[in-house]
Amino acid sequence: MASPARPAPDALREEPGPPPAPPRRRGLLAGVLGLVALACAVAFPFAPVVQPQADYSWGGAGAVPTALPLMPYQPTQLTAVATCGAARALGDGTLIATVPADPDPRAARLDGLRMAVRGGSLLVTTAGVAFDPIPLPAGDCTVEFRSDPTATTLLLNGAPVVNRAGDLRPAVAALLTDARDTSGLGVRLTADTRFQTTISPVKTVILVIGVLAVLGMIVALARAEDRRRVRVLPRGWWRPRLTDLAVTATLAVWWVIGPVTVDDGYIAGIVRDRASSGFIGNVYRWLNAPEAPFSWFYDVYFVWSQVSASTLWMRLPSILLGLLSWWLLSRLVVPRLLPRAGRGIRWLAGATFLIWWLPLTLGLRPEPWVAAGTLLVVVGVERSLALRRLTPLVLALLVAGVTTAVTPGGLMAFAPVIAGAVPLLRTLRTSRLGPVVIVLSLLAAPAAAVFLMLPDQSLASMLEATRVRTLIGGGQPWYAEYNRYALLLTGDDMQGSLGKRAPVLLSIVAAVAVLWAAGRRFPGGPARRITVTFLLGLAAMTFTPTKWTQHFGDLAGVGAAVLLLGIVAVGRRSLAGRTAPWLAGLGVVTVVGSLVWAGQNIWPFVSNWWGLSWSSVPPQVAGFGVATLWLGLGILTVGGTLLVLAWRRAGGGAPALPRLLPTPASVTVVLVVAVVALQVLTFARTSWTHRDSYTLASDAVSTLRGAPCGLQERLSVETDPAAGLLPADGPGGLPVVPVDVGGTAMPGIRAVGTGDTAWFTLDPAQRDGRLPVVVTLSGALRGGDVLAAEFAGPAGTVSRSSLSPSGNTPTDVRLMAPGGADRVRLVVDVDPVDTPAVASLPRVPRLTPMDQLLPRGTEAILDWPVAFVFGCLTPAPLPDGTTALPQWRVAPPQADNSGAVTYAPSFGGPFAAARLLVTEQRMATYLDGDPTRDAAQVYRWVPREPLATAQPQVSERTVSGWSETGRTRVPGLDPVG
Repeated sequence: MASPARPAPDALREEPGPPPAPPRRRGLLAGVLGLVALACAVAFPFAPVVQPQADYSWGGAGAVPTALPLMPYQPTQLTAVATCGAARALGDGTLIATVPADPDPRAARLDGLRMAVRGGSLLVTTAGVAFDPIPLPAGDCTVEFRSDPTATTLLLNGAPVVNRAGDLRPAVAALLTDARDTSGLGVRLTADTRFQTTISPVKTVILVIGVLAVLGMIVALARAEDRRRVRVLPRGWWRPRLTDLAVTATLAVWWVIGPVTVDDGYIAGIVRDRASSGFIGNVYRWLNAPEAPFSWFYDVYFVWSQVSASTLWMRLPSILLGLLSWWLLSRLVVPRLLPRAGRGIRWLAGATFLIWWLPLTLGLRPEPWVAAGTLLVVVGVERSLALRRLTPLVLALLVAGVTTAVTPGGLMAFAPVIAGAVPLLRTLRTSRLGPVVIVLSLLAAPAAAVFLMLPDQSLASMLEATRVRTLIGGGQPWYAEYNRYALLLTGDDMQGSLGKRAPVLLSIVAAVAVLWAAGRRFPGGPARRITVTFLLGLAAMTFTPTKWTQHFGDLAGVGAAVLLLGIVAVGRRSLAGRTAPWLAGLGVVTVVGSLVWAGQNIWPFVSNWWGLSWSSVPPQVAGFGVATLWLGLGILTVGGTLLVLAWRRAGGGAPALPRLLPTPASVTVVLVVAVVALQVLTFARTSWTHRDSYTLASDAVSTLRGAPCGLQERLSVETDPAAGLLPADGPGGLPVVPVDVGGTAMPGIRAVGTGDTAWFTLDPAQRDGRLPVVVTLSGALRGGDVLAAEFAGPAGTVSRSSLSPSGNTPTDVRLMAPGGADRVRLVVDVDPVDTPAVASLPRVPRLTPMDQLLPRGTEAILDWPVAFVFGCLTPAPLPDGTTALPQWRVAPPQADNSGAVTYAPSFGGPFAAARLLVTEQRMATYLDGDPTRDAAQVYRWVPREPLATAQPQVSERTVSGWSETGRTRVPGLDPVG
């Protein structure tokens, strides 16, 4: 199975002899068009863009407190005016403020503007900098505050009394005042809309000319080179094979049942917000900075999402890219690498493709785009070498540039060109087009990617976005690349799951085998080039800013090819008569296989809910770890073989290998098939077992039935915890006090002293196991302290469950009543402390279906971990340099605090300003079929005071590509002043 068989048609078969001289006129035309395309690519980032100018004004008679959460937090300019008459009428208090003086204690603060009156003097603070008090003169007077990125000035009757150079612009969350008469107050500001630009007519013209020039250049090159007809695709490329059906069926099943990635929600939020922002911005951190220059595939997803935002629909592009990659691999790449490939090789190629594609490319992340793009570049390079033509190489460079514009990891798409640099240079030397035309064509093709990198952003905005991302951080330096491999080998982390380990580790050792065997078992040139491409791809990952193992999916296409070649390289025919390589190969596969089986079948978020087989421990058989069994069998096999060989040699016999000794190839095939089967079968079993609750499969089925709202349809919400308070059966021995259960209060106890509450009668839904008993805890206990829920039935106490608060944030504990219990109480035995833990009295959750509480289309902030599975909710918009002040927030489980970056100023959280204006009321959710699982949290955002909504006056202006209005300022990181 691992050995090539009969020959296969090869569209890339090399043709002998140099091509004849091309027509000079067409070659000259290609050079001119290449020069035009290159000039347009250089000019494109500097071309002007259209920027909206959003001006907000407030004040005058009848002005009321108004929400205006800016994003970025500071305006480009702000002017605040107050008359001395307004100040005297107020007495002591706040004339004008842009952030609340008393925000929610759980909200991170921002430094805004505060103009206050105290003792007849004006006190002004901006951006955390306090000015000296200014005594208010008698009679009429006007105080004016002006601030922009270069200076901040305070004027009294038009004369400056304070003048500070530097950036002291205040953050703005709202326009607030204590004054009842606002006729003497006024604020004017311009929001920072530098990122919300659109393409200008001039830039459009450059784009059209540049794109047409690139296309014309390619056509001219193709016509200028040898015009002999060449088969573009191999014979029978369209004819389906059994391997095609098997791969397609597996991908189709995986599309329905396969796992989410950790970033599907992150990307879904970015994509779906494009409509309100007007650009692809990072709506979760980094001041909503644009993702440019790596954003064009987000625009594709945005258009795609206009049909549906359901998980099934949004994951389809990755499956289509998988089918494209399989077609490229099976029809063009494998025939080039193994010209005599037979059916066995085709099936083996399908297995190596699936072991790469399944765990690393399903979902919204960019890996499938890079994998498919890199395979296209491989095809272009090999075709250029086979036909000795420039045009395929130019097309390969164009695809490499486009792939690089997807993500920083896309830079590896240039690896095939580097790997084939020497033979490509030989080919170029035989070209009759001339060095000028060749150079211009080779430069213009990848440079055309600029048209995708900055279609609606200016060079200045891209540089500022890059500065903000670098300042806030989140990436790692190149020399921390070892962290990626450390994560890959971490046993209890999804980064080191069994499915991710297998393709990477096997392909790395396969690359060594290919370089060892190239030229003996298969054509050396193509095999060496694709192996070097794989190794260069691994090296290119060193320069990506993050070190997650999911990035290995960029190599899914070439990795599958290298793994295929590696298996052929250690097959029976390749190793016949080679004892040392045979045994060394078995030893390596033994070690690699044991490392693979030492991983767990663990996946992110909803995909790991239902206890997939071996999701918490490595795979086992009869209580023994498969990794240990694999290692033991491998050692016995290799060691036993060495003993047999030594015995035969000692007896003077031929040291031939035992006939039944497996080859490294056959053992590797077993490992590959087992890993693929384990992933598919465990997800299939879990999807079927929990079909009545939430899985990606039940989500897909619901979507096909016309209910595409994802997890929302399987959740119910506890809107009022106090409504479910269980009835007490007699008095209790502990005093009842109000307890915070997440923005609302209900009766509870302090965990101090010794005693117990009254008995509480269980609800029928709790007695029959449909709903849990819920107690909300906060605070901390010491060793030896006792806080417990005690259940009892008609015959007395049934069981006791310890309760452990985990900090000052109120956290729900859900307990299923044991069989026979009909009542519950809380028991306390705690030594006195200054700040005791608290617990709410037991309750039954009174539930409202989530899709009734938040009907389809409701605006809500969708935290990034959960955004992908709530496709029917509308992400809170970020229009005109501001953010909305929505009524709802949907967040991950309480134990997951990763969504907090969106509300943290130090991370550039876009909703940090809005968060200052509200109190969050937490509402727990309950999942159908698993009521003890904390699947997600719903928060109602309640304004701390009535707030109007600011309305902008929007105009448009055209700005140059290098124009900027100061810098954005990240609190705590950028200097003030």
